[in-house]
Amino acid sequence: MKILIYNELDTHKIPNFKKIYRHLEAGNFQQVKKVGDNLYRAKLNKDERLLFSIYRYQGEAYLLFLECIHNHAYEKSRFLRGDTTIAENKIPELTAPPEDIKASTPLAYINPDHTTIHLLDKILSFDEAQNKIYQLQVPLIIIGSAGSGKTALTLEKMKQSSGDILYVSRSPYLVHNSRNLYYAFDYQNDAQTIDFLSFDDYLASIHVPQTKEMPFREFENWFIRHRSGAKLKDAHQLFEEFKGVITGHQTEVAYLSRDAYLDLGIKQSIFSVEERSLVYDLFERYLEDMRDKGYHDSNIISHAYLEKVKPTYDFIIVDEVQDLTNIQLQVILKALNEPTHFILCGDSNQIAHPNFFSWAKVKTLFYHQKVEGGRTELIRVLNTNYRNSPQVTQAANNILKIKNARFGSIDRESNYLVQTNVKTDGKIALLADDKNMLQQLDQKSRLSTHFAVIVMHPEQKAQAKQFFKTPLVFSVQEAKGLEYENIILYHFVSTDESRFQEICKNVTHEDLKIEELTYARVKDKSDKSLEIFKFYVNALYVAITRAICNLYWVETNPKHRLFNLL
Repeated sequence: MKILIYNELDTHKIPNFKKIYRHLEAGNFQQVKKVGDNLYRAKLNKDERLLFSIYRYQGEAYLLFLECIHNHAYEKSRFLRGDTTIAENKIPELTAPPEDIKASTPLAYINPDHTTIHLLDKILSFDEAQNKIYQLQVPLIIIGSAGSGKTALTLEKMKQSSGDILYVSRSPYLVHNSRNLYYAFDYQNDAQTIDFLSFDDYLASIHVPQTKEMPFREFENWFIRHRSGAKLKDAHQLFEEFKGVITGHQTEVAYLSRDAYLDLGIKQSIFSVEERSLVYDLFERYLEDMRDKGYHDSNIISHAYLEKVKPTYDFIIVDEVQDLTNIQLQVILKALNEPTHFILCGDSNQIAHPNFFSWAKVKTLFYHQKVEGGRTELIRVLNTNYRNSPQVTQAANNILKIKNARFGSIDRESNYLVQTNVKTDGKIALLADDKNMLQQLDQKSRLSTHFAVIVMHPEQKAQAKQFFKTPLVFSVQEAKGLEYENIILYHFVSTDESRFQEICKNVTHEDLKIEELTYARVKDKSDKSLEIFKFYVNALYVAITRAICNLYWVETNPKHRLFNLL
């Protein structure tokens, strides 16, 4: 039998460890008793016991050594959780491995070259790329595809740190989920004090704003009232220009002056030089109306808070950094006691907030702020998927191929397809919107924690809830960092059908036959298609990759060209 060891277990302090290791490795289960659900204890001496579990991977049995129980104090065990009274004298000893060992819990992946196991809510065996990153010192930027384990890896690296620590992300759902992962199995670390905060909560920890941020739908209504004629037609484009170009990018000023904005290069703005004067007119009106109606812009607030931030944290993790602007990132990192003690992780294929993000901008920020601490290689890339079934991964890769064929490469750091390491098959079902079919899906999902419904926009949730009684209904921005066995996509393409027609424009089936992405920028620098449509194609990629196994895709027009390509 093969042995795995939990990385928090100090084997040097376990009496007779080498002896019990040899016995169990040989399948000798004398003086072993079952004390819980997949929990066994092996006798070390009169007072100490070794707690372990049994798993299987690729047909072989693995014993995972978890914990040393001192003085029979089972009630103090993290893994027994104090909910069971263990009467050892009443439990029969095993003389051999249990007969049902072949039915032991299967593991998704074991690195054959490393016996050390990490643990959040489930067992983690790091592959070579993950293990190298785990050994590195900060600062670090981890770029990882969906399902690559980047959040799990950064949480495990967080356990290496001491002092006051901040984990921050734009998504409150991701923050809540990460906190639950971190403290799974009653994990404790007395050397740490950790704040798990959404970005909005982080800003409020500096100073509570007296106003609220204008949501996109309110902005869209504002745009319809104030746009000048038909020259500017797209509220989403203008929102991104306000959030990622005029504000957000420059950290020295709250927002660009008119002259500075008009002087930007072709690639630095979504709008043409001829359109920018009108855009800035609207921006000035936007500032006035926000003040009058009790709204604020989070970028402008972030800049104002730079002078309020005091060094507070010894270590910071910024998760899904691609959803933040430079100024938002700057106001976070300014809270560090030591400027280089940070990890950023993200994926520019998962940008789901308007901010004109690029890894080049992040690197430029660090260059100007001089926070690299002499390191020239901050960036590490993970592109092996440990979450999604091969069918879901193939669909996600096809989305990336369509994006690459239509818009060219985003950047060098994100120019890759995902490699799956999952062996369990799933399925993808494209379903026409039909009352009977919706009722069947509702019956499957309403009482199950293994199903979730995802829509493109927050206001679509109310419509989806008319048909699906599950409480697990999310917009794509809320779904960041979450995963479920089964995902129902509801009207994801139908709601923005014309935009997805543009995304598929001139893309052929031949474009989807490639095995890897070729790095190539769009030749026409005035072509702003990527910035205009990236939210929609990225949102689709994010939504698809929330599915661990199966995807049920409900659309009013299943004959849309996108589905033909996929």
